[in-house]
Order: sequence, then structure tokens, then C-alpha cells
Amino acid sequence: MLKRTFIKKICLAFFCLLVLLILYLFPKVKSNNAVNSKTLVTVKELNDVVYLLDNSGLVSRVPVSLRSEEPDKLVEEIITYMTVNSIYSNLLPNGFNPLIPEGTKIISTSLSDKNLKLNLSSDFLSMNRTNETKVIEALIYSLTSIEGINSITLLVDGEILTKLPNSKDILPNPLDRSYGINKQYDIDSIKDTTKTTVYYLSKNDNYYYYTPVTKVSNDKKEKIEIIINELKSSPIYETSLMSYLNSETTLKNYNILNSEMILEFNNAILSGIKSDKILEEVTYAVNLSIKDSYDVEKVTYEIDKKKIATFDIKDLE
Repeated sequence: MLKRTFIKKICLAFFCLLVLLILYLFPKVKSNNAVNSKTLVTVKELNDVVYLLDNSGLVSRVPVSLRSEEPDKLVEEIITYMTVNSIYSNLLPNGFNPLIPEGTKIISTSLSDKNLKLNLSSDFLSMNRTNETKVIEALIYSLTSIEGINSITLLVDGEILTKLPNSKDILPNPLDRSYGINKQYDIDSIKDTTKTTVYYLSKNDNYYYYTPVTKVSNDKKEKIEIIINELKSSPIYETSLMSYLNSETTLKNYNILNSEMILEFNNAILSGIKSDKILEEVTYAVNLSIKDSYDVEKVTYEIDKKKIATFDIKDLE
């Protein structure tokens, strides 16, 4: 009897040691599946982005996980994501569509002085008239999201593309974000127009993402004033565009010092009466908008001269 009890204890001890060994050799891997769809717009692991067409017909910022590190490989990977019926099509979230025509190939790429020379096959010209401007917008914004690329010289079969293939609208050379995206016009004159790009939060089912809209106007206000005014205005006529910035928010002052933009607001920017924090959806939309309009690296939020938060935006895409 004692012998049998001893053997049982030995077996139990051996089993426990075996379990500990397995746990040591095969640690539990944390899964990104636990991250809810709302936080996917800002998590570090998905800071890479491509711009695709959403269900509302707007070119939108879609977080993806890019595997490449070298600029030329990143360009190839992004172009693949953006191409109709590519090998990455099944990785795109529901409700988003690539804009580059099926079959488009990269003939060559070269990077010099932050300008990407991109030579595509003639399949690129088969875009339809309705979306041809959006194709260019998506291409510019996707590729200039890569660190070290500020502009694009776009070629087709070795020739610089100077006009859209259907409308024959003139294309600038090089192409950069001053081209605008999802442009909305509110002008009285074609003279003295300004372009200010504002990022709104959008939603498709339970998936949240950001959509940039370039406001073209004769407004002589500073761009940061236009950004805050647009984000706090309501209602927003496109039902897919949202902003969590309280309509009572007032930008009391702003200043740029040593590559840092300092914004002073009233209490209405806070997430609640008893809160001392600003909603992430607010700061992210404002920071993205500032990055497109100003050459600054940090944004600081203040209330009555008291610092509330500071964000490093130089790597924000």
C-alpha cells in the first residue's frame, strides 16, 4: 500500500514538472484578436496605412500591417494592397475597395531627395472616369505615408503622366499632398484659395477609421483655426463623417515654438465635466490634420496655460 502511494506521488510530481516544462518552452502568445475594432485605428502595430475607397465613396485611411522595411519593398507592398484583385484582397476590411486597376505592374522605382519616381504599366490607365481623381489621391497619400517619401513623379510606360486618362485634367509634377483628397469646395473666387485637410472619424459597421477631407475655400484664417472650426461644427452632412470635438470648444491661442505646436483651449475640449483628459478620437483627428498642414513634430494641448497632454506626431501616419 505504501509502495503504491509512493509511486502515485512520484507520478504526480513528474506530471507537474512536465507541465511546468511545457509552459516554459511554449509561453502563451498574446493575440491581437483581443483588440476591439475601434482601437485598431491607433494601435502601434497597425501604424502602417493604405488609402482605399470606402462604402461612401471617400478615399479613407485604412490601417494595415506591412511586413517590409526597405522603401522600395514598402512601395511594392502598398501598390499590391491598392490593386484590384491582388493577392492581398482577402486581407482588406469589409467595405473597402482598392482603386488601382487590375493587372497594373510596377516597372521600376527610384528614390531621390524624398521624391519617388514610380513607373507603372499601361494597365494603370484603364481606371474609370468616376474614380480617376480618387486613384491619384489614394496613390499620393498611401505612398507619402512612407518615411522619406514626400512626393511622387508618376510615369506610365516610362512617360510622365501629365493628364488624367479620361477627363484630361492636368496633373502637377511632382505629386504631393497639396493635391488634396476628397476635396470639398466653398469658394467665391478662384483667386486666393487655400486648402486645409481635416481628418474625420468614420465608421463602417463596428469598424472605425479616419477619412481626410480637403476644404478648398477663400477663408483667410490660419489653418489650425479652420481645422478646429470644422471639427467642432455640426451637423456634418456626410453621414459617414464624425467628430467628437465638443461644439462649445474654443481655441483660445496657438503658438509654434521649436517644432512644437502649443494649443490652448477652454474646458469644453475635455471628455467630461469632471475629467482632465481629452478623448483619443479628438486628439488623433486634430494631430493628423496638423501633420498635413504644419511642419511640426509635437502637439501640446493646454487649458488655461496648464499642460494637459503632449503628442509626438512626426511618425504619425
